[in-house]
Amino acid sequence: MFKVTSRWSHQNSIKVEWNLGKRCNYDCSYCPAVIHDNTSPHTDIEIIKRSINKLLDIGRPIRLSFTGGEPTVHPNFEEIIKHAKDNKVEWVSVTTNGTRPYSWYLQQKADQFVFSLHFEYDWRRVLKTIVEVSKFRTTVVHVMAHQDLMKDVREAVDILQQHGVHHIIRRVRWTEGDHDLFDDMKYDQNDLDWIKGYEAKTQPNTVVDDEHKYHANEIIKLHLNKFKDWTCNIGLESLMINWDGEVHRATCRVGGSLGNIYNGTFDIPKEPITCTREFCTCAADIPITKFAPSL
Repeated sequence: MFKVTSRWSHQNSIKVEWNLGKRCNYDCSYCPAVIHDNTSPHTDIEIIKRSINKLLDIGRPIRLSFTGGEPTVHPNFEEIIKHAKDNKVEWVSVTTNGTRPYSWYLQQKADQFVFSLHFEYDWRRVLKTIVEVSKFRTTVVHVMAHQDLMKDVREAVDILQQHGVHHIIRRVRWTEGDHDLFDDMKYDQNDLDWIKGYEAKTQPNTVVDDEHKYHANEIIKLHLNKFKDWTCNIGLESLMINWDGEVHRATCRVGGSLGNIYNGTFDIPKEPITCTREFCTCAADIPITKFAPSL
């Protein structure tokens, strides 16, 4: 491998992965406590609006991806989406656990919903919502394949296939204890083989070596995500805003803090960076343009 980039013409825009807050109505066993709870305060709507305006001042197309926690529990979330779209944010995506009524999703101005289907809760109700929303809106479903609930996982995948809903099967990455990157040893071998052999039912979003097309999660699944010492355009094509307003170049946080957009200390990066991580583990970061050291 010598080059990785987005399949789409996103190199001149900036994707902003925005962790809107820690609040979540779920408490999944594999989700790290540091990124979710049900007590943290919501960020003031006026601070969020000013931050959106600051991003637009960069002068390049902005694609916002709201995540959390669970972003839809913010009491002003509808207003946040409306402010973004009314002020010409190019693309608004919302990553959600799908627990809102399906009619709520249809009322929002978001361009895309990325549903995470979790099996420790009432997944059948959520799946019904996902199927209905997918009839009218752009969606992607991340099927979180809990190793102890694989019968349910397979049933859900069958339903998604029947309805033609774009989906990806994701192995659960546990956050505690000594484990390998994907916790493969936690799975029954038949289940693991099924997951590894399953082709993502969604469009590829990443191009490898100018010709091979994959979805970013497929690159992770195939262990092609080793970019240490590569030159990477995080910060130029992407930013990550933490729940407290701290800004990094991407979810990986390589290169350190760029300041805080909530208090006005955020500085826009000007140069690419050299990757220092053994693995690129976030699907949002993988399609960002990268070059091997020899180039």
